[in-house]
Amino acid sequence: MSYTYTLRYVFDPRTNTPEKDEKLLNFVQKAKIDDVAFIINGEELNHSHLTKEETQVWLDAIIPLQKQLAKLGVTTSLNPWTTIMHSDRGFSVNPKIGFNTFVDINGNKAKDMACPADPTWRKYLAQRYAQYASIHPRRLWMEDDFRHYNHTPLKLMCFCDYHMKLYQEKLDKDESREEFVKNMLKPGEPTIERKIYLDQARKEMIENEHLIEEAVHKVSPDTDMGQMTSFPDWHAIEGRDWAKLFDAQAGPGHPRVARPHLPAYNEAAPLIYGRKFEEYSRTTAAFLGPHAELYPELENSMWTPQVKSNTFIAFQIITTALLGAKGIMLNIFDMMGNGINEDWGYGKMLADIKPFASALSNHRLNMKELRGIKVLVDQDSAYTAHTTWGKQPEELLPHEKNWASLLASFSFATTILPIQDNFEIEDQTIAIAGQLLRNLTDSQITKLITQNTVLLDGESIQVLLDRDLGNLLHIQSAKWHAAKSGYQSFEQADGVTVQGVKNPRITMLQHTGNYLQLDYQPNSNVKIWSSAYNSIDQKLGNFMAVIDDHIIVLPMDQDPKHGWESQFSSYKQGLMQQIMANVEPTDYLINMPHVKLNIQENGKVVWLANFNLDSYTEIKWHISEPLPSTTATLIRKHGRSIEKEAVKIDVRDNIATIKASLLPLETIQLIF
Repeated sequence: MSYTYTLRYVFDPRTNTPEKDEKLLNFVQKAKIDDVAFIINGEELNHSHLTKEETQVWLDAIIPLQKQLAKLGVTTSLNPWTTIMHSDRGFSVNPKIGFNTFVDINGNKAKDMACPADPTWRKYLAQRYAQYASIHPRRLWMEDDFRHYNHTPLKLMCFCDYHMKLYQEKLDKDESREEFVKNMLKPGEPTIERKIYLDQARKEMIENEHLIEEAVHKVSPDTDMGQMTSFPDWHAIEGRDWAKLFDAQAGPGHPRVARPHLPAYNEAAPLIYGRKFEEYSRTTAAFLGPHAELYPELENSMWTPQVKSNTFIAFQIITTALLGAKGIMLNIFDMMGNGINEDWGYGKMLADIKPFASALSNHRLNMKELRGIKVLVDQDSAYTAHTTWGKQPEELLPHEKNWASLLASFSFATTILPIQDNFEIEDQTIAIAGQLLRNLTDSQITKLITQNTVLLDGESIQVLLDRDLGNLLHIQSAKWHAAKSGYQSFEQADGVTVQGVKNPRITMLQHTGNYLQLDYQPNSNVKIWSSAYNSIDQKLGNFMAVIDDHIIVLPMDQDPKHGWESQFSSYKQGLMQQIMANVEPTDYLINMPHVKLNIQENGKVVWLANFNLDSYTEIKWHISEPLPSTTATLIRKHGRSIEKEAVKIDVRDNIATIKASLLPLETIQLIF
């Protein structure tokens, strides 16, 4: 299977030159580009929503290049840069177009950003997409401004007069914008206002996708529609239904096509990138399902090698194998018409890595069919979450991603599992964070916890307490202690040795959540693995524990700014690995921090990706079950070629040792 390169490309139809066209045609050949997605009316060249006549200027300029690319075997796609509009930039909607703009949660009215339920805007956008379809692009993309949030400088939308009328009709009473918003975010049990808002946001976006899909396929039946996505937790607070939205976009006979966000517009420390990769990119892939065509976003902003090295770009592209991606969208040149810069070395780099990216695709990763700890997520969590203060829409953000980044960074074999179709989960190892359990009935919760090995955080435990289900964990009493309150200072794992350090300590003071102190019923089956201490070494209470030999608790919530940053400690990694190995057979790598481990369910394909700048001379893998064989084929990139090496695996005491190196930022594959 060939890995697809799509180059996102901007040229200025007013100032473009034959020389720039020639550079483009040379680059697509040198870099092995399969598809060019022309960005229309993007970034610095954007001057508000385009009329029919203004749009045609772009299409007329693209058509000659489309024909030349076709002669090279390269397809053409289109990436109009606006649907709703990313942000107000001093422009206002052209009166000839004349749709209404949105009003945010604070009552601020946009100048150039559309109300997503406005009938005039809906008609306008469907007409423009039909016009784009007239040149029969391979794929026709919808930008990630197709959302209810992150429209600078305004907040969550839409609360315009039109929407307020819709909300009031469903409420069957008059309620001001301020009252509706207050009730929507109200602490405690979610209100009818919350449900009305989320239902409407969900419904109108699906309707919009369907209108656009119909308009496009009426003109160009073979064009695939693609949707660019942002952060899954933020999409939850606009009520996104991933399956229905993408099926409406695709239309009959077409696949779900998506561009997941890769969270590094600028080069970041790879271990930090690795955390966000799980939280955003892998979670999006899980929501979209194994049959979606994924073309993640490789974007460099503000462009040039001042922003990102070729080594890091190559690392980002290759590790999309961990999403099961079919290809990549390359936004590597600027969006103001400078065109191709040959001095940056992108052509050679892309050509060098493409054979390896394609080789990895021959054994495509399917997140539904991976062995290991399954991190549960739910697209509906904003419907059920309890807010604390009721002041900001951010209080509705799910916190379910925390286990995903932590466990993968600790080199556990993991995957991410949406629960919509998976209430019947049995005999699995699952990790639950945030308020996900509020989406389930008491009987579903009881079954989930009693029939699986379960990792729980403090917020999950609080849901059990709120539901009077504390007996599932033998909880006798529970009390929250705020971080930096002068109470707790550090966690200590008494009687445990990690990397030669006895009784290791982990902060409970810095970049950490609040502490839920739990006392357990007498004579219950609870093993305490660590305890909370204050700054003068007084033991305060229990911290990490294993309950009934299959429930692992991490009784803390998250810091509003730093999340679970305090937990990214080698001491916590060693402690977690010891706990999990004590509970049940578990796959993880030993002394290889930030190396991601993914294992096909049948054990025949293994992916290892080093999100670290350190090298490893050998691979030590704690296995959960016997290997299919004690020999495997190791596939790695070697220059421009693919190296396949038969390796022997020494297995002793459930530890498989592979005498093979793993370099910084390297991804390898083992085939049994």
